[in-house]
Amino acid sequence: MQNKSIDTSEVKFFERIQSLVNSEPVVLSKNLTRICAVDATYSDKDRKVVAAAALYDNGVLSETSVYSGRFTFPYHTGLFFLHEGPFVVAAVNKLKVKPQLACFDAQGLAHPRSKGLATICGMVLEIPSIGIAKTALIGKALQYKDGLDKLNYKGRHVGFITLDSAKKKLFWSPGYSISLEQLERTIALHQEICLNASREAHRLSKIEILRVKTKPNLH
Repeated sequence: MQNKSIDTSEVKFFERIQSLVNSEPVVLSKNLTRICAVDATYSDKDRKVVAAAALYDNGVLSETSVYSGRFTFPYHTGLFFLHEGPFVVAAVNKLKVKPQLACFDAQGLAHPRSKGLATICGMVLEIPSIGIAKTALIGKALQYKDGLDKLNYKGRHVGFITLDSAKKKLFWSPGYSISLEQLERTIALHQEICLNASREAHRLSKIEILRVKTKPNLH
């Protein structure tokens, strides 16, 4: 008998991981125009969560989507993808147009086990992905270029560090099917779009969580 307390997005997420164990990676488009960012906001008291995705096409916001649900798996250090992954994936899947790149407020390669939420969720979505996190889980900064530092961990290059408009550090790392070289090029060419999309997704999730908290039925 199916457990009714588990959100349907969680079931689909875990099933999809099973089916992707031997999947072939997708290729990041050289003509990158459709960039999506996704973020989630929680109400821990009643386990409600809203994930919002914002898609930019040629630098302009073209579409947004929202998924509302209840989380079953609690937050656990190093296993963030089990807590938030099902919902951010569901929000991206609700977009009518498939992104060429997905940005997550999380880690990818810059993770203690080298595969954070940005990696797992990109794989589930079959979309090249990157993590843009506000805090670092591992590593230290090494000077690299003007406005761009490298993030190194145990002698290994795992990402980049930039400053946002408020001079706060952002930690970028490759997620699924994207190399460090491709990430550096993405930062050089599309940093502003990635950050605009991230801010819009965060803003929308904050607004929508207030709305769904008053609804008895989330779906």
